[in-house]
Amino acid sequence: MQENFYDLALSQDKLDVTILRDVLLPELLGRDNNILYWAGKRLARLFPLAKDEDLPVFFAQAGFGTLKRTKAKRNNQYFELSGPEVILRQQLNSNADFLLEAGFLAETIQNQLGFITEAIVDKKTANTVNFLIQVDTKDPLDLDEAPEMSPLVLHDDTEETEN
Repeated sequence: MQENFYDLALSQDKLDVTILRDVLLPELLGRDNNILYWAGKRLARLFPLAKDEDLPVFFAQAGFGTLKRTKAKRNNQYFELSGPEVILRQQLNSNADFLLEAGFLAETIQNQLGFITEAIVDKKTANTVNFLIQVDTKDPLDLDEAPEMSPLVLHDDTEETEN
């Protein structure tokens, strides 16, 4: 963690979220921060997204950053997360993990496609985080055991409407 963590986070008006995410949680979880991946999956079950297009909107609204799909194949999808949130987290803590986001991606895509899905943080740079989403098309979800949840209706305030 950076020595000037407080000053840098405060200057970006992100001290509240950043101190919880990159100071308190790692302190509580210790070295086993994989629980954040499972927490991300749980968040995706609590906030189900019906459409693929809702992923970038939700990521922006949740303060995760700017998400875009960079490549999609039959069993693999690649996403890039960028933006000031990612840059700040990397500046504050070079070991910042993005497992919460990975878990959210995995569970959301799993629920949308109906197949067991896993996500890994593929590559991190100072400005971006790349995720690899692996879909096991030979392992469908057992929909009888899945709880029925209504998808969120997102309010995308980034799009301007003309009157």
